[in-house]
Amino acid sequence: MNFSPLLKDVAGVVAFTTHVGFNAYQYAGAPRDQVACDIKELAKTFDCDPNNIIIPRQTHSTNVAVIKDEIIPDLDGVDAVVCSGQGRVICVNTADCVPLLMVDPVSGISAAVHSGWRGTVGNIAGMAVVKMMELGACPGRIMAAMGPCISVECFEVGEEVACQFPDAVVLRDRFIRPHVNLAQTVLMQLVSVGVCADNISLPVACSVCNHDFYSVRRQGRELFYRTLTGILLC
Repeated sequence: MNFSPLLKDVAGVVAFTTHVGFNAYQYAGAPRDQVACDIKELAKTFDCDPNNIIIPRQTHSTNVAVIKDEIIPDLDGVDAVVCSGQGRVICVNTADCVPLLMVDPVSGISAAVHSGWRGTVGNIAGMAVVKMMELGACPGRIMAAMGPCISVECFEVGEEVACQFPDAVVLRDRFIRPHVNLAQTVLMQLVSVGVCADNISLPVACSVCNHDFYSVRRQGRELFYRTLTGILLC
């Protein structure tokens, strides 16, 4: 399912999964054999080797892994992947956090970012852009698209979380407790490192309200399924 008109002309595949019969998240109790089977099916969809599907073990960090040439770095404790070249599907798993895909179509450098509230506070999106620039990407050319994530209407937080965000993205007067706009925060961070606002698309759906997608907020912390968001450049 392609999710952003900004990336519709990218030479490759840009997509996210829904909850219907697919799970590529193996770190929260899902049967490993089923996850492996689902990844093989995903490889068929992308027409690639399963070994070229890159899925980090996310820990709500600000760690960004860089893949270039044939070298695959350690992906444990990584929440963003930047890739130079073609043929690899770089992915992130989410269930309310912001999945962000970026590409510089001229240099062929792409990124997949998992930006939860902790990663967003730490500006992992901006850090990923910096890594892309180190490989030769130009921020003015970068196209960025966010997949389904929790909306501001659904993201109620405590003051201890809200105080870590800019006032511009915290709603305090419409609700009893503060609500934070994660996607808008990510957009602001991308603009601050040179990505054009017109080249950034916000999420097409709220992961909590739309039952096509997995949501820890809606389904509980014991949920061991995730929505996979990925990009393959050809």
